[in-house]
Amino acid sequence: MKMEHLIIEGFCAGNEKLSTYPCNGKLKFGIHCLKCSQFSYTYCPNEIALSDSDGIVVDWIGFGGIMEPSEIEKRDEYIAIWNTICKDKMNEAYDDFLKQVDLKDE
Repeated sequence: MKMEHLIIEGFCAGNEKLSTYPCNGKLKFGIHCLKCSQFSYTYCPNEIALSDSDGIVVDWIGFGGIMEPSEIEKRDEYIAIWNTICKDKMNEAYDDFLKQVDLKDE
């Protein structure tokens, strides 16, 4: 068995007046959306994200916009740099957390 994380950008075309959806018409995103006919999605390449306790992304930044190079042939190089920075920052956050809490006593 293998476990992976998947970041998708979701779109809900639901109607709040209908309670036949998996969310009972609340139109609140969650894993139940994957079972809904009103839910569509697309991929989110090169994103770094923070999710809440339900796995819903609350803060994110992805490669794009002003980060795009003016010369398209440099795009892959820039994305590689972005990915390296993101991985380094995630490791830094983990290390900072461990420095701030003492889990030895638990």
